[in-house]
Amino acid sequence: MDLFIITGGSKGLGEQVCLQALEKGHQVINLSRSRPNIRSSQFKHITADFSLGLKTIQKIESVLENVDLSPFKKVHLINNAALINPVGSLVDLDPAEMNTHLVTNLISPLLLSQVCARLTTEEKKPLTIFNIGSGASFRPIAGWSMYCSSKAGLKMFTENTDLDLQTAKNKKIKIYHFSPGVLDTQMQQTIRGLKKKDFPDVANFKKLKSDHQLRDPADVASLVVRFCLSSQAFKSQSCLISVQDLEGSLK
Repeated sequence: MDLFIITGGSKGLGEQVCLQALEKGHQVINLSRSRPNIRSSQFKHITADFSLGLKTIQKIESVLENVDLSPFKKVHLINNAALINPVGSLVDLDPAEMNTHLVTNLISPLLLSQVCARLTTEEKKPLTIFNIGSGASFRPIAGWSMYCSSKAGLKMFTENTDLDLQTAKNKKIKIYHFSPGVLDTQMQQTIRGLKKKDFPDVANFKKLKSDHQLRDPADVASLVVRFCLSSQAFKSQSCLISVQDLEGSLK
């Protein structure tokens, strides 16, 4: 049995990862502001507001320090929680919202990764850190300066940590940045509701929905869980992977 620690597991991709990990008989700890409607003896919910940064991470750390890791073969941290707002040009953005966004999307997953790396190292347990990224990690998108910046930061953190682990010949921790494609989630609903002046590409995202081009979060969650549980996850390979990569390798 493995332990999955999932952020933002109350809806969308995160909730589906929780469900699929439980279905395969693993233990799940969900970290989110609201509790999903999941009932299982192997499921634990910890209320966590990642916009509070270090304060929330310290609360999570105090709980995780009391979790007995001895029954688990491996631990998997899925950094999934993220915000899309604020959206728009720089002069129109609200500084408080900018701060909330960067703390939620970038600072908190970095801090939580460090906590899990320390605890699993102390307990001599293999750890997979699986950062849910975005195509926005790789290119600028008009109106998305915050989202592209935070996701690009998470991608660079993944690449640099992977380099550090290889340099140290640490084979107990593997870290990945995963591009899941465009999913049919609540975040996509929010994106389709944005004003064109703030997000010029909004029409294309509406078309993705009308043309049925959005991926089912359950299908992508299945790939994530299967990959984490597979031997592939601890083999030497690129730390940057996409949904297409997993579709090809997990057939």
